[in-house]
Amino acid sequence: MNWQICIRYPNGQEKPICAYRNRENALKRVDAIYSQGYPMHVAYVVRPIEASEAIAEDQSAPLSLQFA
Repeated sequence: MNWQICIRYPNGQEKPICAYRNRENALKRVDAIYSQGYPMHVAYVVRPIEASEAIAEDQSAPLSLQFA
């Protein structure tokens, strides 16, 4: 299964920022983000990628990580 890290905004919108094949690697990335300090008014979440999204994205390596 493929997993993506999303940034969740206070209004409930989510924006995917990177994708992983392994859930543990995705969780480690979120831990690394939070180790630099907890951001105000946003959250980073790991969720499974929908089948239609997985086809459109290259899952061989993480996508670029963008900080808000």
